[in-house]
Amino acid sequence: MDFKEYKCPVCSVQFKDGDDVVVCPECGTPHHRECYEKENRCAFEDKHGEGFDFEQSVSSESAQDDSSSDTVICPRCKTENQKGMFYCGKCGFPLGAQPGNTQQSQTQNTRNTQAQDTPFGFGSQFASQFDPMAGVNPDEDMGDGVTAGEVSKYVRNNTPYFIRVFNNIRLFNNGRFNFCGFLFGGAYLMYRKMYKLGAIFSAIMILLTTADVYISYSLLSSSVSQLFYGESTSSYGDILRGIANLNPSDQMMLMIMSLCTILTLVLRIIVGAFANRWYFSHCKAEIKKIKQNFENPQQQFETKGGVNIAIAVSVMAIMFAINELPTLMQLFK
Repeated sequence: MDFKEYKCPVCSVQFKDGDDVVVCPECGTPHHRECYEKENRCAFEDKHGEGFDFEQSVSSESAQDDSSSDTVICPRCKTENQKGMFYCGKCGFPLGAQPGNTQQSQTQNTRNTQAQDTPFGFGSQFASQFDPMAGVNPDEDMGDGVTAGEVSKYVRNNTPYFIRVFNNIRLFNNGRFNFCGFLFGGAYLMYRKMYKLGAIFSAIMILLTTADVYISYSLLSSSVSQLFYGESTSSYGDILRGIANLNPSDQMMLMIMSLCTILTLVLRIIVGAFANRWYFSHCKAEIKKIKQNFENPQQQFETKGGVNIAIAVSVMAIMFAINELPTLMQLFK
């Protein structure tokens, strides 16, 4: 057993490697052998009748020391925080249920932490009841002379989630996968008012989807459809043999259709992986521009920031219409 974290109760000297240690058989208290033989008894012999246990005593003293401390150390960045804070004031990491908090506070903090950790960034209504800045000081420099408070005003929607994500990117270069960006692609970027980037991704994805749907409709309207839906097709082997027997133009069409599908998936993954980083850079650039061009930038943060639901819905409606076009053509054929 390692006793290096303890002190001999007789001489009050910290144990170290190589020390000859004697452990009391009654209460488990470690002593230097020399000290034990000098006293010829355990240092806590008078407490043996009370059921004294060394390990329990040490644990109790440690808990008292922790509860009396006015600070809590962040497990991530090791910054000292005032006891009672839900989040680290530097990196925004949840500090967890702390000694001295009520049971209600612990339950609220657990909910708050869960809301912050949702991959979609939803559920932040719990966090906003306690700290919309997710523990980050509003005056904290987020880079390029932009403060966390200014970023929160510009973001507006899901502020606690994005403040934590942005701070993790700034401090640890640890971006988080954005599932909304993955699901909605360019529409999500435009929803967050990254219009140029969103327009590029949306245009590419619309072109890929249009090509995919057009080729799919053209092929399924021809003899190629027998490969996938014909009664004679019973296995993947039959499909592969049928594809090999197609004319070169139909084979090329199938290849292009598959490529369009793969490229669309790749684009969605790219948006999901980098959306938060792009949005962080976008926020800082727009905030700097507002501060340079307006005497009262605070109101402009909220006006020019936030989200644009209408344009996002429009882009998704176009994508949906393109995907459903073959079905509509069949209905009105």
